[in-house]
Amino acid sequence: MPELLATSLPEYIAAGLKEVAQEQRFTEGLYRLESESGSNMGDGFVGQLLKVFIREADRELVVLCKLLPESEMRKQQGISLFDRETEAYMQILPLLTKFQDEKALAKHLPRFDNVPRCYYAKTTLDKMESVIIMEDLRLQAYRMWDKANPVDFEHARLLMVTLGRLHALSFAMKDQQPEEFAKCRAFEDPMGKMLELDPTKGFEVMMAGMCRRAIETLDQHDNFRREKLKQIQDRCVQEIVACTDGKAAEPYAIVGHGDCWSNNMMFQYAEDNKTPSNIKLIDWQLSRYGSPVLDLVYFIFNCTDEEMRSHSYQRLLSIYYHSLSEHLHNLGGDVERQYPRIAFREQLKKFGRYGLVMSMMVLPIICTPNDELPDTDTAMEGFMNDMTNGNTNAELAYGTTEKAAIRYRKRMSGCIRDTIRYGYI
Repeated sequence: MPELLATSLPEYIAAGLKEVAQEQRFTEGLYRLESESGSNMGDGFVGQLLKVFIREADRELVVLCKLLPESEMRKQQGISLFDRETEAYMQILPLLTKFQDEKALAKHLPRFDNVPRCYYAKTTLDKMESVIIMEDLRLQAYRMWDKANPVDFEHARLLMVTLGRLHALSFAMKDQQPEEFAKCRAFEDPMGKMLELDPTKGFEVMMAGMCRRAIETLDQHDNFRREKLKQIQDRCVQEIVACTDGKAAEPYAIVGHGDCWSNNMMFQYAEDNKTPSNIKLIDWQLSRYGSPVLDLVYFIFNCTDEEMRSHSYQRLLSIYYHSLSEHLHNLGGDVERQYPRIAFREQLKKFGRYGLVMSMMVLPIICTPNDELPDTDTAMEGFMNDMTNGNTNAELAYGTTEKAAIRYRKRMSGCIRDTIRYGYI
């Protein structure tokens, strides 16, 4: 094995890096590995990143190793998500992009290529080991949007275009190569599996608490909206499970990203350094076979604000649908036959509430500035201890500082008002 500098890596990580080095034609015995931390505070909530330099003479390859958290409790919570991301990078995304490549699209036509290069991914459930080795997009000047701020229209537009192309791959392949597409149909929601393995019903209790907190962002006299939310307060988990059921979305279910919020995408910019020119979708840990609208409402309700939705909500949906239609046509499909507008509208009515229910969980994190984020291990362990001891008022310590609470109140109340205005609950 080459010498490991800066840190001693566990065997399963070293084995993955060795495979990458060999594939990239580094010389056995001559290259060396050096590493440093690969993430900033607030970048990731389910894992840690290690930046590794593979070096030989004047050659260098920089990769990011995505690893499980060190905390045993969080490792157990996260291993199934790492298993999902491994499957996404090694099987499902290559299957869809291979289908696209076989179409030999003309050079001027757009294609879905908005995923970082994954060199290696392996998860061993019984050993509780996982490593995902990817390119470091920051070397190509990709960067994240500051999650604490609602995204602007241009960033939202670019994502809608990208999701349209991603979803078009499923629609086209499902229609033209149904047997090969069978693997995608089996790509069930990983969150549902986690909820089944939650004997304490801790997540249900947490979501009920999150819903109560969301209700309190409304005006005290807003009885109509308060009552609407109280109806789902104790069934938030059932709502999530119902919305993410792929069978309930047929015949329109597709492979979606599943966790479309601003921390899970990186942008490249035009010369003005403000206008996004390209996007990569990262963190495929919640990717699943389900309704196309889940990605849309998850992003729009968590990452835009009430003001932008007031003038751009329908416009963003139209941009998505046009992109889906165009790419599906280029792949040999027909949107009017495979996902007519009326079906799109019906799916929004049927699954649109998913954006609101997920925002109860995600907005407190989004509204907390990175320098005020609690330590994730401490926050999760404190919460789980509260759960185990039967504290039904247990809450995750996000969105509770003064600055975060003001942001949260504004964003969450707007989210509730819009969900009701669109007729989703």
